[in-house]
Amino acid sequence: MKQVKVKTAKGKAEPKGAYSEPAKIDKAKLTAAIDKIKDRKRPELELLQMARQSKQAKLRRKLGKQLRSQFEGATFDAKKIDQVLARNHAALAAVLKKEGAAAAKKMGPIIKQQQQGIANTRKALEQIKLQPLVTTPIPISTPFLIYATPVGILTDTHTEPFNNWAKFFYTSDQDTADSNVVVNFYFAWQNNSDFLAVINCSTNLIANGLIEDTADPGWFFPGSAWLSLWAKLTVFLGATTINYQGTQQTQMGSVFVDAGYSEIASPGTINGQDVVGSFALSCNDIQVKPGQIVVFEVACLANWWIDEGGSITLSFDFDPAGQQLMCPALQVDLLTAPQSGFESTAAL
Repeated sequence: MKQVKVKTAKGKAEPKGAYSEPAKIDKAKLTAAIDKIKDRKRPELELLQMARQSKQAKLRRKLGKQLRSQFEGATFDAKKIDQVLARNHAALAAVLKKEGAAAAKKMGPIIKQQQQGIANTRKALEQIKLQPLVTTPIPISTPFLIYATPVGILTDTHTEPFNNWAKFFYTSDQDTADSNVVVNFYFAWQNNSDFLAVINCSTNLIANGLIEDTADPGWFFPGSAWLSLWAKLTVFLGATTINYQGTQQTQMGSVFVDAGYSEIASPGTINGQDVVGSFALSCNDIQVKPGQIVVFEVACLANWWIDEGGSITLSFDFDPAGQQLMCPALQVDLLTAPQSGFESTAAL
């Protein structure tokens, strides 16, 4: 990796602990930090909603089987059908009540993360308030790691200054209401000084791909599928996670399909969307302790569910169409350079 010095004029005397030329980030320490991050459980709000939908889908399938049994033969008993519907309604109410309590418990880690992030922002703003703004841009043009889950969906990756990309393909036809796929670019920066630093960071996730879902028809309960794609920027500083700022996520695309009521063996329904564009992400006012390593996770996250038959597909690897997911670089803007001299190293 080529190291390029970024310098400003020095005064006659440089204070002790000024931002002198830092060494490269220790690879072992950075690897250990990212290993704790990449396979973590993700307590996103979207997954809480999907968990509730999963319970509803299971009841829906159970109701379908019970109703089908009532229609066997030439005649059926309307009172028995009413009883089945009443039992399903009671079961659904019980599930929603139980799931609501479970969701409240799951919100604990999310709220804790938000509080940690807000506390860090408060400290950063207290440090730089009423001070002249001096911004030093530090481009980080190569990610330390490109990683995806489930493992094996990446078909190709490439890292080069301002030319970092991943190709991936994923498809599933398994009924579920709680699943996700994620492709991550990991960047890092270290505060190699004796002072607290305050930084901003920004990046762009550039997409050229296709998301698609299908649904199988049904007589009583037709199939349906939903897929939503998000760009997200998460900042990690040791045990602190910053992900609460509105500029840290944006939706890239979404598709939903419902097959409708039709006879068995009739054709299903398909819906697709080209995901083409640049999605800007940023996080401001981050306080970094002396010597601390900051890990920036730039993610393309897909949440999806399938009910009663269908499929979802993410295609970002079709070469003739130039399909890929690209993250050219991540820029760190240092807001706290010392008054009398500064030099830093930007990874170009």
